[in-house]
Amino acid sequence: MSFRSVGRLVPTKGFLIRLRERVGFLERGVEALKMKRDHLVKEAQELLEELRGREEVDRRIEEVYELLRIAYAVAGPAEMRKMALLSRPMKTSIRVRSVMGVEVPEVRVERLEVVETPTINVAVSAAARRMAEVINELVEMANLEAKFERVAEELAETMRKVNALEKLVIPEHKAAIAYIEEVLEEEGLEEFLRAKKYRQIKRGE
Repeated sequence: MSFRSVGRLVPTKGFLIRLRERVGFLERGVEALKMKRDHLVKEAQELLEELRGREEVDRRIEEVYELLRIAYAVAGPAEMRKMALLSRPMKTSIRVRSVMGVEVPEVRVERLEVVETPTINVAVSAAARRMAEVINELVEMANLEAKFERVAEELAETMRKVNALEKLVIPEHKAAIAYIEEVLEEEGLEEFLRAKKYRQIKRGE
């Protein structure tokens, strides 16, 4: 069996002790990674459930576009431009959250105001209010999708690490331990036989 993950083998008791300690460390690492994997699986499942609302958000976007089309037809382009000129730009901020060590970007809408005055057509105002609501929902959905993508990537990487440790690294280390134990046992037996023969020679047997 290959000992590539172990490195250069030195068949000594000291090296054997270090290898056993390393295996213990690796096995504890696997358990920690499994806990992380399970947490990420749960997180991903919860996010998938929340992401089912994407279809509803898409439906609301279509409704808003229909409202805007009607408002444009009723009020005309001049009224729509007036609403656009009176509106303040949307202000957003981005922060980074950590989920089990996974950095997840999150966009927050700091300001999204709909200016309403008696001079603006009612249909245009109604469409603008509905658009503002949908923008908030769309940003929230985008946050969920970004979070799910990062969690899924980390989950895949964690599973790869667990598989590599369980199926390759730890078995190679245990095989190396067995090999060194066998070598040391053979050396011990040879030393015992040499010592026995020396005592026999010394006694003149």
